[in-house]
Amino acid sequence: MILKTEAIVLSIRPYSRTSHVVTWLTRDYGRITTAVQGACRTKSAFLGQYDLFYTCELLFYRRSRNGVHAIRECTPLQFREPLRSNWRGTAAAGYIANLTAHIATTHSEGIYNDLLHALDTLCNCERRSIQPLIFWYEIRLLGHHGIAPNLSVCRECYSADTEWLRFSIPAGRFICTHSDDTQKATPTVTLHKEVIKLLRRFAKCDTFIAHQYSPVLQPENKNDKKSNLILGLSRFLGIFIIFHLDLPASVRCTAFEILNSKPALR
Repeated sequence: MILKTEAIVLSIRPYSRTSHVVTWLTRDYGRITTAVQGACRTKSAFLGQYDLFYTCELLFYRRSRNGVHAIRECTPLQFREPLRSNWRGTAAAGYIANLTAHIATTHSEGIYNDLLHALDTLCNCERRSIQPLIFWYEIRLLGHHGIAPNLSVCRECYSADTEWLRFSIPAGRFICTHSDDTQKATPTVTLHKEVIKLLRRFAKCDTFIAHQYSPVLQPENKNDKKSNLILGLSRFLGIFIIFHLDLPASVRCTAFEILNSKPALR
């Protein structure tokens, strides 16, 4: 059966000296994998037709046995050229694509639209807006997967003046004195109330608009109070994602190390 859809390139791996295996997120069929035979040959019809983070119009033969489909045609729709000259944007896009490939196994138009929005935003994103964009996308992806953290608070356990709240990672919610002993014994992290406010702000936004996140944009001064909030938010999301999505910790750590590094002087 020949199927036609719009798709974003998530990863490209060598299959042989001249062939590729490409992982896509499609608008209509979720994550799929295709084999592109002879992709690197000089006269291949696929030369220049796809690359990382491209949006393409894809025609492929659907196979039900091994899960690797055969591609028939591929036409690029969006190249996202700015990502080729912005190494921080490319690092962020690579992490977002890897995370999407890990979680988006079935069809979800919401995930596809959010990935489209995130990649388009990265093309013209200031350096200090990149990390907040990643936080926004991570929270959106968790929501689409049905495992977003429950940020509601028991008013009997925590007053408005409570600065630090205990959050159960396995339960995905704040520890409550009315909960059973099993929940109280689970691994927890302590969150500052300002970090919780940031989480709620990200969770309620359907799109990322940089100027709406000015309180959480990466400060230039590492001693700025905002740095602690960003660090707290980043660590919480990292722990939550690694636990619930079974994602290797090194993937996220490496991405953020790249984003926070400075280019070497020549």
